[in-house]
Amino acid sequence: MVNRKDRLTDKDYKIISDHAGNITNYQQHHTIEMSQQTLTVHDFLKIDHKLYGLTMQQEHADELVVAFHCPMPDQITVKSPQDIQIAAHSLLKTDYAYPIERKSLDGNQDHVFFKGKEYIEQVSQKHPNAGIYVTGQALAGAVCAYIATEHPSVKRAITFDSPNIWCSLSPSIQQKAMQGKYMHILTEYIQPNHYVGLLNRLDHGIGQVKYAVPTRQQGSVQEIVKYKQKEIDTFLKSAFAAMNIEWNESFDTNTFLALVSGNFKVNDYSFHSNGAARILEEQLEHNTNFTAMLLQEIHTGRAYAQKGLEIIIKSHLLKNSSYDLQSIIEHEVQSIFEKIDGIDESVKDAVHHVKQELKGLVGFGHYDLLNHSDVEALLEEIRMEQNHPSFYSHEKQLNALYTLRDYEQELSTLSRHMYTMGDDYVKADKHLAVQMGIH
Repeated sequence: MVNRKDRLTDKDYKIISDHAGNITNYQQHHTIEMSQQTLTVHDFLKIDHKLYGLTMQQEHADELVVAFHCPMPDQITVKSPQDIQIAAHSLLKTDYAYPIERKSLDGNQDHVFFKGKEYIEQVSQKHPNAGIYVTGQALAGAVCAYIATEHPSVKRAITFDSPNIWCSLSPSIQQKAMQGKYMHILTEYIQPNHYVGLLNRLDHGIGQVKYAVPTRQQGSVQEIVKYKQKEIDTFLKSAFAAMNIEWNESFDTNTFLALVSGNFKVNDYSFHSNGAARILEEQLEHNTNFTAMLLQEIHTGRAYAQKGLEIIIKSHLLKNSSYDLQSIIEHEVQSIFEKIDGIDESVKDAVHHVKQELKGLVGFGHYDLLNHSDVEALLEEIRMEQNHPSFYSHEKQLNALYTLRDYEQELSTLSRHMYTMGDDYVKADKHLAVQMGIH
């Protein structure tokens, strides 16, 4: 048995999943070196350029890790409505059709989901006493999710940016998922700006769904497309209608272009020093700049399925902004009050200084020499001295205080309203999270 300290981390599974996409690793006894682990290839699967499986084992361990990989569809450059029609037909001939169309997996034993399950059964028969751990990305991650619900020998499934296949599962499996049976078996990590991972995320979750900290920049999928996104949306919906396929609102333009172009520019994860994936909940609280940046990234992405994720982020953004406003009121506004109140003392000092100067003129008997212009000159001289502030209007000072008090009340009211809105979003977020399996 592997010691707990030697167990694979989230980061290890991500690395292993990446290795499954490298064809040179598919050879018996090949070793894959990681930071603190060495895995040896015991078996592998290749099915018609549709599904690859890499079975590995750690040293001195009775646990097997199976990493699946599904090659992306052939790249197509979209330049015209005809290209969109062709690309849609081509894409829906692949097994991406199952999450895109929300197709049922029952009764069809030719898709990659079933082939993956079949392979796990073979591995389990060869190693009946071994615990099996599966991992994969994108469509391969969906294969892992399906296997986790179907095969009892699978102890854990860790996936990255895979579409939700809830609607493809049988009613009996859905019922078990709603009862929480797979919460400790399946963990799905998703980046908020990874289009495929957001497919059908408004559906109920199967296991645990965790949103990972995204990269701060993302490139456009196909910069050479000359059509506007709204036009492509129209063409794409027409293509679906021509094939008598119901439009899936979570399948937007960016998802389509990413799939048909084979171009995923956003595929980076952040990890803690212990190898655990950094998730959004850890970063959102009391971090207004991050929440605002993240919301902007999501709006740039435009994926319809991100509505649910926006609730999570907006709740934190509103609450964080409320905290920031309260901090401004308590520190910066109060500091201004103190400065305005301090004007009175400064003015008293300045008046005292003027009186002393005038007493000096009068004390030397220069009554006849003191005229209006002399007084103005003296006042101007005092104004120019840095150690004494300018004379002021008491009426203006009071107006400034009243105005500042009004601003303070308005900021306090705004802060309370933002917190209340954020709290409402949190309640909606919790309700939605239960439905989506997010914990």
